Amino acid sequence: MTHVPARCLTRLGLALALLGGCHHGAPVQVSPQAPQLRFSGRVDRSDPEGPRLAWGGTSLTVRFTGTSLGLRLLDLGKLEEAAPNRFRFSVDGAPFRDLYVGEGPLLYRIAEGLPPGEHVLLLEKETEPAVGETQFLGLELDPDAQVLSAPPRLERRIEFIGDSGLTGFGIEGKNAQCSFNAETQRHSLTWAALTARALNAELSVVAYSGKGVAINYANDPTPTLPQLYTRTLPRREDGPWDFTAWVPDAVVIQLGANDFWKEHPGEARFRDAYRSLVASIRGHYPQAHIVCVLGSGISDAHPKELQARTLVRGLVSSLVDELHKAGDTRVHFAEVPANRDDEGLGCLWHPSRKTHQRTAGQMTPLLREWLGWK
Repeated sequence: MTHVPARCLTRLGLALALLGGCHHGAPVQVSPQAPQLRFSGRVDRSDPEGPRLAWGGTSLTVRFTGTSLGLRLLDLGKLEEAAPNRFRFSVDGAPFRDLYVGEGPLLYRIAEGLPPGEHVLLLEKETEPAVGETQFLGLELDPDAQVLSAPPRLERRIEFIGDSGLTGFGIEGKNAQCSFNAETQRHSLTWAALTARALNAELSVVAYSGKGVAINYANDPTPTLPQLYTRTLPRREDGPWDFTAWVPDAVVIQLGANDFWKEHPGEARFRDAYRSLVASIRGHYPQAHIVCVLGSGISDAHPKELQARTLVRGLVSSLVDELHKAGDTRVHFAEVPANRDDEGLGCLWHPSRKTHQRTAGQMTPLLREWLGWK
């Protein structure tokens, strides 16, 4: 591949202050396709220039030697109003720090002055696909340093499917009046991330703001979430996901709010689309538990005449009952109480950090019980 020239970079507006000065000697350049690198979540590895990441929660784990570490990243396009993609990273279990991806292929020196020996990097994508894709172009290590095999994967696995309620949309916003942007979106604070950590499970997230089961928010004609579910990356319809590559113990669905954004999409239309999604999941994962969640963001108060929460509760719970009667006892329905005034709201009336914490507190023991995890 064509390597980005090694150089030290300082970029106004990046949350991370790039550390240290330029290295002397011959730094070790690690290929982005090195087999020792471990990605979690859906990552497109078909481009020889480097893997592409879009979904929130996608992560990279690297074990390496030496005293410093540089990351080469390329932003592949974003919504103008959303700002750059944001990642968070930790080396050797230190507190996480933020990394915003600037324009062009850049080298980010994220660690300097480490003690000699082995180290572990964890890099996680905080922003969702609507903010854009990021391409990983490799690593730069000290002279004579090397990348080692990553630590073993966690044995437990959960896949989450959803809309903005699972992307961390506005989770760090001060109130409901702020708009969508990367500054207030943080996947690691969502109830999906909190629950996976509490259960010591590896997670994969297929969530995109504005997406519905049958129709999208504001009748957006782009593909719905079930249509995106078969793709490795949502904007690349020519890259189907290999469902044998990562088999979850449970698949959690939190959808429906966007289908009832203003008007009833039609009972048969919604039920058929939801049933087809569950059937697709069951076809790919015959042994997985499937959990259909009525999320906190669906309300009877808006639009009041629609009574969306009541409608979605009835449609989804009755579908689960039908599947039980047909013999599929590994499908479950769970209802999370609606957003509460005393917990505040994230941007554009989305669940707040406190609401995500409450939801994780409810869903963690339920999943533990259904999956038989101690």
